[in-house]
Amino acid sequence: MFNRIKRWRTSRGFGVHSPFAFNLITGVLREYDAHYYAYAEIDSLCPRARRSRHVDNFTGLNYAIPDARLLFRLLCRFNPGQIIEVGNGHEVTNLIIERSIPRALRLRWVTNRKIDYLHDASTFILINQMRPEILPGVRRMILERIGCPRGAVVFMLNVYPGHPAYDLWQELRAALPAGMDFYNRHVGLITALPGLPRQSYVLDF
Repeated sequence: MFNRIKRWRTSRGFGVHSPFAFNLITGVLREYDAHYYAYAEIDSLCPRARRSRHVDNFTGLNYAIPDARLLFRLLCRFNPGQIIEVGNGHEVTNLIIERSIPRALRLRWVTNRKIDYLHDASTFILINQMRPEILPGVRRMILERIGCPRGAVVFMLNVYPGHPAYDLWQELRAALPAGMDFYNRHVGLITALPGLPRQSYVLDF
C-alpha cells in the first residue's frame, strides 16, 4: 500500500526535486490534456483492438495508442540528432518519427552488422524488436552510447519480468553511470544525459 501511495505522489511530481525530472514527468510522461498535431494520424494506424497497454507492441503493427503517443511526445521533447531503431520498423513508428523529428538521421539495427552512427550527435534509441542473436551487439552499442559525453535516451516497451526486454533493462540501469531512469512496470525510459544525477523513478504513466 505504501509503495502504491508513494508511486501515486511521485507520478504527480510530489517529492521530485530535480527540475528535469519534474518537467519530464508532469509535462511529457503524464501529459494527457494537450492534443498534439499528429495524434489523430497516429491513432488511425493503431488497431482498435490494441488500445490497451499490455500487448506485445513492438512485434509489428499491434501498437497501443497510449504508447504511440508517448513515443511521439518524447521525440518532440528531446529532438535528437539521430535515432537508432533496434529491429525492423513499421508504419506506426515510421509515422511517429516522420512527424516528430523529420530531420534526424535514422538508423536501424536489424542484424549483427555494425551500423555507422554519429558519435557526436544526440541519440535516441528505440527498442522495437530484440532477437536473441543481435542482443550482444545491441547491448554493447547502448552501453557505449549512454557512456559517451553526449549521452543518450533509451525507450523500451514490454519491460516486465519474463520478457527479454526486462533483463536488458535491469542491466542498463545497473551500468548507468549518471542520468535517470523512469519505469511504470511496462515502459522503461533511460535519460543518460550530461549533468543529470543518478536517480530512479517508479511511476504511473
